[in-house]
Amino acid sequence: QRNVNQINTEDLVNIIESVKKFKKSKINNSTKIFQALRIYVNKEINELINGLINSFNLLSVGGVLAVVTFHSLEDRIVKFFFKNYAESNNSSRYLPEKDKNIICFKLDKKKPITPSIEEIKINPSSRSAKLRYVTKISDESNFDDFKKKFKHLIDIENLQFNK
Repeated sequence: QRNVNQINTEDLVNIIESVKKFKKSKINNSTKIFQALRIYVNKEINELINGLINSFNLLSVGGVLAVVTFHSLEDRIVKFFFKNYAESNNSSRYLPEKDKNIICFKLDKKKPITPSIEEIKINPSSRSAKLRYVTKISDESNFDDFKKKFKHLIDIENLQFNK
């Protein structure tokens, strides 16, 4: 379509509607496409991963790190970061001690805090928000496995396309 003439947002929505036939929810078909474009253009996954690591480095022992996520991809990354560095039972007990993760957080609550029904009625855009938090208990850290786990997402954000 872009080869024929310049397209605007409305044209893009129409293109998406013509390609994506099945509507499975109340949400507009193009919503997830625009979300994916925004995530890619803003490098939001890379920013989130670096933000979590830098937040840890800035936070004093005893400080609380709280993160609000708005979609499942963000939440999966934050959940892994908090859980992986907060629990001593995340590795096999048969692994040598050096292969186990460094514990640097205390996870007070495993489940995220989500908005109440009343909050969602007042503020519908809060429906997907999840709040997770941890308390820093150690300055010792090594986040190499965290970066490796989500390297494929960072690589996608760093792809360059020719115009």
